Formats: sequence, structure tokens, C-alpha cells
Amino acid sequence: MNNFDDLFEQQPQAEAAPQKQESQKERPKRQWWQIREEKQRKEAYATLDRIFGEFSEGTGSMEAYLDVQSRFPFHSARNALLIGDKCPDAVRVGGYKEWHAQILEDEKRLPIIILEPGKAYRREDGSVGQNFYAKEVYDISQTTARDQAQPQVSYDGRLLLKGLIASSPVPIRAVEELPQGRGAMFSAEQNAILVKKGMDAPDIFRCVSLEVANVQLAQSMDGYSRETDGYKAYAVSYMLCKRYGVDAKEYEISKLDGVFQGQVPREDIPAALTDMRDTFK
Repeated sequence: MNNFDDLFEQQPQAEAAPQKQESQKERPKRQWWQIREEKQRKEAYATLDRIFGEFSEGTGSMEAYLDVQSRFPFHSARNALLIGDKCPDAVRVGGYKEWHAQILEDEKRLPIIILEPGKAYRREDGSVGQNFYAKEVYDISQTTARDQAQPQVSYDGRLLLKGLIASSPVPIRAVEELPQGRGAMFSAEQNAILVKKGMDAPDIFRCVSLEVANVQLAQSMDGYSRETDGYKAYAVSYMLCKRYGVDAKEYEISKLDGVFQGQVPREDIPAALTDMRDTFK
């Protein structure tokens, strides 16, 4: 038995001049930082509109997004896109409080703008909306810490598999053989993920993470179909491998570049990316 097998048990009209002057007196003058924040927020949304538009046209790079999101699991899909657009190789971002005086002088005027949630509000139809504000962050490459040796993290294969098993929404069981030469598959009859015995840790991680992602997505999405939505699980499995140092060369991520072609940029695409990010997280 392989030593891994045991793990599977519109604007208002201008008012008359006197009224307008009175209104201006009552309205507090906006501070410079408020004007800057509003400008940055609009620019961030414009960047996202451009990226979503590229995906809708079939010209966006899924790999570029997934690589960044894999390094920032606790950032939203939108913020991963904003980080990647400004700094594709970013590995660690923080604001002024985190970096203190370490931000390089030439980089202070080149922040990465992300969107942070503000106060929630209620719309006229009764639904709840969410305000966002722009936040300046910097990658470590924009600071004096860039020249410091960063700790290298490696993960034990057995521990990675234990973590994957623990996070699975259904049991994982080892079996002698599976059809069509598959390494892992979900059995609806047994409500379990079946894994072929005798594989090494990286192969197990790749095929099991794909099945776990499929099951998780099916449980969290109404009408989930592997035929139409399976690319999300594939992307999640890829991100997990990238995150934990498992060889991901076998993944043909470029095939996903056209999955959003023709979809609504501001609705369908952000929702799909969020599904993938949430499952990955």
C-alpha cells in the first residue's frame, strides 16, 4: 500500500441664485483627501470595467488573475484584479500603517488602489447595498523590505492531503480502481469522493482538489453543472496547487480565457470570479 493511502479512510435642477448660495453655505467643503479618494474610487471601477470587458470579449487572461488570487486568498476577486493590473508579481501588500516609513520615495506616488467595504445602506426597493471606498496599498517590492530575505515556505505532502481531506464537504475514500483511468471521482451513490490507491501526493492533491471544488460549488450554487460550470472547479484546483507549491504545469489554464466571452461584464463575470475565489478560500 502506498504510504498516502491510509489517509483516506438623473441630476436635480439648479436652484435660483439666492437658494444656491444658501445651499453652498450649508454644505461643508470637501477636504482634499475626500476629492482624491473619490477620484481613486472612480479609477478603480473604470479599471474593473475594462478588465471585465476584456473577459467578455474573450481577450482577458484567466491565468494572470488566478496567479494573483492564489497569492491573495483573503482579498476579493475584484481586488485581486486591481492588484494584478497594477503589480502582476505582487506577493504582499499593505497600507501606510503596515509599511510605516519603508515605502520608497519614488513609489509613494504609485500606490495600488483597492476597494474596501464601507457602510451598508438600504435601497428604495428595500434591498441592502454596500458602499466601497478606495484604499492605497503597496507591494513589498515598493518598499525597502524588498531586499530583505523572505522566508521560504514548503508544505509536507502528507499534511497537505490531511488538510484537503478535512476541508472536503463529503468523505474521501480510497479504492483499488476507477473507470476511465481517473485518479478521483465523486460518487453520488456513496456521497463520497473516491480516490485510486497507489498515487503519489501531488497527483492525489491535484485530482482530489478538483473533485472537492466541484462538490463544494455544487452545494453552494443552484443549478450547478460540471458541463457549464466545471471550469470554476478547475480554476480552484489550479489556485490551490499554486498556493501550496504543488506542480501545476499540467493545467491548461489558457483554455479558460474564453469562458466569459459574451457574458455580461458587470454581472455574470464578477459573480463567477467570486464563486471561484470563495471556494478557493
